[in-house]
Amino acid sequence: MEAKDLFQKHTLACLAGGFALGVIVLGIGAAFNSISGSPEFCGTCHAMKGEAASFRESSHKNQQCVECHLPHDNVVVYYVEKGRTGMVDTYHELLRDYPAHIKLSEDASKTVNDNCLRCHDATMGGVHAKAEAMDSGGDCLKCHSRIAHGSNHLEGGIKVE
Repeated sequence: MEAKDLFQKHTLACLAGGFALGVIVLGIGAAFNSISGSPEFCGTCHAMKGEAASFRESSHKNQQCVECHLPHDNVVVYYVEKGRTGMVDTYHELLRDYPAHIKLSEDASKTVNDNCLRCHDATMGGVHAKAEAMDSGGDCLKCHSRIAHGSNHLEGGIKVE
């Protein structure tokens, strides 16, 4: 019996099987997407152990790493950047060449600042006009670098200068 004949004879079963397979694949993808942005997942890397430990003590400990470290402009930009940073992190983890003190790049600092403003929009009105905060030199991390990583000055926090 040819595949065409088999499909015609069992069309409903093939469609149901394809639907079930699609649901399973989407479920696994959604679960991995959620897990891969968590502090537990990010903290499994050797280089991120200190960041994960200090994050567990912070006021933001109920957030996912991706809430601060990935852009939330749109879904395409989010997933492209998630894939890119994931590959970069994997590369450096395999080579074990992360610096002793991880420092945010200029682009990463901008992303984190944009996300500070995204979440704290209501409270930022009295501090900086949101639209001009970054353009006029507003930098959340200059004063708040220890909020998410290093609530204790002995833990170091993220160095931004």
